[in-house]
Amino acid sequence: MSSELNTIYFVNKFGSEKRQIPFPVSPNLKLMDIIPEISKKFGISSQNICIANMGGQVLTGSDLIKPIKELVDEFGNTFDIIDRGVVGSKPIDMKWQRSVIDELIQEFPEQWVEVGPKHHAWKDRVKLEIEKILKYVNFLKMKKNKPWFKLFPEKNPRFNYLIWTGNLVVPERPEINFEIKVLLTSEYPKVCPRCFAEEKIINYCGKIFLKNIWKQNGKKYVMICHEHMSNTQAWNKHLGIAHFFIRQIWVWWAAQQNVIIEEYDKKHSSDPSSF
Repeated sequence: MSSELNTIYFVNKFGSEKRQIPFPVSPNLKLMDIIPEISKKFGISSQNICIANMGGQVLTGSDLIKPIKELVDEFGNTFDIIDRGVVGSKPIDMKWQRSVIDELIQEFPEQWVEVGPKHHAWKDRVKLEIEKILKYVNFLKMKKNKPWFKLFPEKNPRFNYLIWTGNLVVPERPEINFEIKVLLTSEYPKVCPRCFAEEKIINYCGKIFLKNIWKQNGKKYVMICHEHMSNTQAWNKHLGIAHFFIRQIWVWWAAQQNVIIEEYDKKHSSDPSSF
């Protein structure tokens, strides 16, 4: 970028509706300086805006105060706008907030719609689920972004691949991570998965309602996202676990990361063994 005005782009998606707004900016300007204008153009409260690059990495507070030239050199000139106010909302009449990555992972063909945990081809479906998850993770790596989650089915045969275990990770701060459990019902894929995070996550983020608790091996997990996909018509029977992470878990996790980092640093500075 030169010292002249340059253009960066901000993208916001809900369902099939896409808004991409160009911003002419000086390369020495900081992203933080134009958040009020971004907020006004997208109609999103500046308190609810979360910004990520197009590979799925959330910009931290330190990123927001860098010159825009540095951000463009590092992430490119297009950024994803996420409305934090959507996360944890009660059911309302709106479409889902859709990630650009969502378009890269194909939905399951019609023949797989009836293949659930009770079907004789369930293990084949599980293999395809894993392939789609890996495709998503490899895409993040190709974009030089560190993956923000790990996930694999539990090996115990009595669970019949209905319980998946992993972690949510802050990519730039891997020491900040939370164990998660993804639960499928016997009616999957007609019914959306649910995701639970280990109970300690409630000490680091907001918008978690403790009405749903799940226990395994004496450990408590709290449900996150609270069926956002079901409430916003974002789930359908052609989707899989990878889509669940792209459309639901990513939206929630992206909106929470900066708060979690702030709370982690605050607690860790006073008590290094607190996490």
